[in-house]
Amino acid sequence: MTMSGEGSAVRVVAVMGACGPERKDFAAALARQRDSVLLQADRIASDETALESALRLLQLVPSSTELVVEYPLASAITEVIGSLTGSGGDPEPQARLSEVICVVDAAHLLDDLFRDDYVVLEADQRWTHPGELAYVCRAEVIVKQIEYASTVMMMNWQRIDPDELAMLAALVAHLSPLAQVRFDGEPAARTHRSTVPGYSGQETRAGWTCLLNRDFHPRRRHNRVSAFRYEQHRPFHPGRLKQLLDLRVETEEFGRVIRSAGFARLATRPHVTAQWEHIGQIISLAPLAFDHQIEDPEEMLAFGQDIAFIGMDLEVAGLAAALDEATLTDAELTAGPPLWRTFADPFPLWQSVTETED
Repeated sequence: MTMSGEGSAVRVVAVMGACGPERKDFAAALARQRDSVLLQADRIASDETALESALRLLQLVPSSTELVVEYPLASAITEVIGSLTGSGGDPEPQARLSEVICVVDAAHLLDDLFRDDYVVLEADQRWTHPGELAYVCRAEVIVKQIEYASTVMMMNWQRIDPDELAMLAALVAHLSPLAQVRFDGEPAARTHRSTVPGYSGQETRAGWTCLLNRDFHPRRRHNRVSAFRYEQHRPFHPGRLKQLLDLRVETEEFGRVIRSAGFARLATRPHVTAQWEHIGQIISLAPLAFDHQIEDPEEMLAFGQDIAFIGMDLEVAGLAAALDEATLTDAELTAGPPLWRTFADPFPLWQSVTETED
């Protein structure tokens, strides 16, 4: 016998957030007010089959078609989306990811974005990384959850100055242009369902990606919040770039850079396109693509630098000029790789970069 609800897709609402108590309370209240089933983070962390079991059960219950899933702190948002849409492999059975709600503590948001501590994945994400001891920067977790959210729910905002709150909301909107920014406690804030279309796993949601794709339209704006795209064909001189980042960007000479991301090239590693990832106080350059592996020139991610910057009180002209000064001069560019290989390179080695690059 086939039950009437069998085979119907279960709507999944993923609730993310770095503030455990607020995330837990919000997810419970959301499920209660929407009359949805709740799967808590503690259950997911202790039982790697909890989500699959809940989805299979709910397919058999006609009256329960929405599952609110509270994910543990260090959950990788891209893995969550991939597991529920099939973009990262086999999707969870009969699941449809309809919303990703990121819960943020407005009173501490800026401080959280500049935290340099790390979260141990083993403690909070055993269901994703069994037996491993892996780390992820807390600020990175927060920013990426915001970037991929359909709704960012601001908590503890009532005592914040209205202009500062408007600035924070605009900052979130720049980080995640497609997301709705809502304030907990407002009428229907929890029962309201996002008007952003559901997830397919192929979305381009992050503000920096939208900026590089020339499709950047944040829903909120504030005169202190801005974003710009930096493009430059010349590779960076690694020594000058490191000095710029340490002595001028980190000290906020050009304003407060909250997020920058994109593609970059170092003169000492000329045939490699690097992924530029910068959140708060943490920056990394990692090899992303090698020129000799590219068959079609149109597949090249960037010939030189293509980086999006999002921040507060940014002096765009000054920052762009300083970045230009960190690239190769005319004489250095003309001298070519024989000279470039002699430059001091303070950035960490890339183990995947071969010694055959000339």
